[in-house]
Amino acid sequence: MIKKAVILFCLALLGFTFRVSSQINLPKVVQVTGVVLISDSLYPASFVSIYRSRDKRGTYSNKEGYFTLPVIAGDTVLFKCAGLEDSYFIIPKETADDKLSMVQIMNVSPFELPTAYILPYPAKNRLRAEVLALDLPGDYYVSWKRESNSMSNYDGSIDFSKESYQSASLQMQRRYSGGLYTGGNLLDADSWKKFIKTLND
Repeated sequence: MIKKAVILFCLALLGFTFRVSSQINLPKVVQVTGVVLISDSLYPASFVSIYRSRDKRGTYSNKEGYFTLPVIAGDTVLFKCAGLEDSYFIIPKETADDKLSMVQIMNVSPFELPTAYILPYPAKNRLRAEVLALDLPGDYYVSWKRESNSMSNYDGSIDFSKESYQSASLQMQRRYSGGLYTGGNLLDADSWKKFIKTLND
């Protein structure tokens, strides 16, 4: 009987020491929350890839640059985004808290395009001829006579043709008034029926 009690006591003591040792060796989980900012303007950096270097698992920052990510003490957190230089942050191993707040500032990465050489046309008449030869979209709606207008008139302030203006006006009136036009048909019963029907729909 005493032998059984001693054996049970030894087993219980062994299990207790194993449990304590396993708890001591458990890695410390830290919940990291923070915001990512751009260095030159301190604007929030949106949609930055934020992940742990050991297993490549992570998250993204939202529109305001905010993020949250669970890590283990001692982990290296990587920050990557197009147009910004890669950066990282090492979680301290000696941290006592299970929560960590941080602000990560990322530098702008210059992006160089290949050199483009822009050369002028040899004469103004050649430029005019090339522009007038273009098949510009929307010519059907614009009252534009290529042969009678000079290039100085074509400055972006275009005049729409009478037909396109009338068509757009009719569409707007039908959409927002249900066919009820001011000044012309206020006493028309059919127009009032259409108007009330559009309100009920």
